[in-house]
Amino acid sequence: MGGFGSTRWNWHTKKTQVEECLQFHINTIKKNLKPGYGSVMSWILGDKVTDNIRYRVIGDDAPIAIRLIYKSTDRVTKESVDYDYHVYLTTTPLYWGGVRYWFVCQLLKGDIPCNRRVGVLYLPPGGRYFGCRHCYDLTYRSCQESHMYNGLYQRLAIQMQHEYPGCTLRDIKYLLEEKFTPNMERLAAERYIRDWQDYDPYEHYLTLDELCKRSGLSHADLIQLEEVRLLLPDTPDFRYRPKLGGWGRKLAYLLGEGWELDEIKRWAKGRWKTENPREWPPNRLDW
Repeated sequence: MGGFGSTRWNWHTKKTQVEECLQFHINTIKKNLKPGYGSVMSWILGDKVTDNIRYRVIGDDAPIAIRLIYKSTDRVTKESVDYDYHVYLTTTPLYWGGVRYWFVCQLLKGDIPCNRRVGVLYLPPGGRYFGCRHCYDLTYRSCQESHMYNGLYQRLAIQMQHEYPGCTLRDIKYLLEEKFTPNMERLAAERYIRDWQDYDPYEHYLTLDELCKRSGLSHADLIQLEEVRLLLPDTPDFRYRPKLGGWGRKLAYLLGEGWELDEIKRWAKGRWKTENPREWPPNRLDW
């Protein structure tokens, strides 16, 4: 049996999935690990038996190996080949007493046996001998599917570098799942700080000239209205809330109708005590 499995890499073109392989679990036979015990292991797809092997427990007082006997189709000649070999066992102690049995992988890496302690042996399609997942370089279907959209995630990460420099593929994947990675939380905090430093809370406020243009008031009118506190700027650099444009138009109308500043001020304060404070235009005789 020298060198079995040593040529396993020759036929691999991409990673085979665990789900494609025949799997021999130690847990399925642990209750029957008694020297001399033999049985048949079958794999069923739907209601059809796809493969089966015979096995026998080898040992005197304690099991030391499992003898595997099965047929497999040669990947080159396509002919059925008989296999009959031993897979050795090892044990580890349990905290509550007794031991746990493991398979020992005997596939070769060059001229050196793997000897990895495993609970499951695999036989990939076209394989000859059962071996561990590492020797056959197997992957899980979920792992392959999880990388299916990596190209898209990478492109999105590149597009977001302007706003979130350092954004990674993993960050994008978690964002699409409505989650934040620690790195993305840090990038978001840094962007918040940058935006706040550049943020002007009065960006949309009106300048003096813009208010004059919207309301029809002159600079001289604004100075007079400010003196009687009828129209005040919101910032030290004379910027006004946008809604003051409408208030300015009303004041410009009243000034154009000949209202005095005292009359306008009485109307501005007293109109809210009338039955219709939003009446427009107001009756000058009432003020």
